[in-house]
Amino acid sequence: MTTEGMRGLLRKSGQKATLSRVTVLKALQARKNPSSAQDLIEALRGEMDQATIYRILKIFKDKGLIRQIDLRHNHAHYEIVRNDEHHHLICNQCGRIEDVHHCGIENTYAAILKGSKHFSEIDQHALEFYGVCKKCKNK
Repeated sequence: MTTEGMRGLLRKSGQKATLSRVTVLKALQARKNPSSAQDLIEALRGEMDQATIYRILKIFKDKGLIRQIDLRHNHAHYEIVRNDEHHHLICNQCGRIEDVHHCGIENTYAAILKGSKHFSEIDQHALEFYGVCKKCKNK
């Protein structure tokens, strides 16, 4: 996404396209894997303080621009919400993260809702898989 695209995304979500917000979006986009707040603080050291980064992450999460992911590292990770629904495969030994596309869970929505006593609709889901990558398995 270009800088202008990021500004448009921010405005579309009802936010001002400030330099700090665009900078955090750029930092998230530049990273291959989901980022923790600490990852962003280190990447943006000298550009903005950590309180600003935490505040922006909260705003982005509340506005649905980023999603929070639990990678079982005792802290949250974040990634930009994109049109491609995906999940993550995480190595329990080295922490390698791989995107998983087309998890197929959408096919089970009807069965889940049929079995639910209190829900009539599913509008999103989160699914992370944990295991051992091939490199660690071969060690």
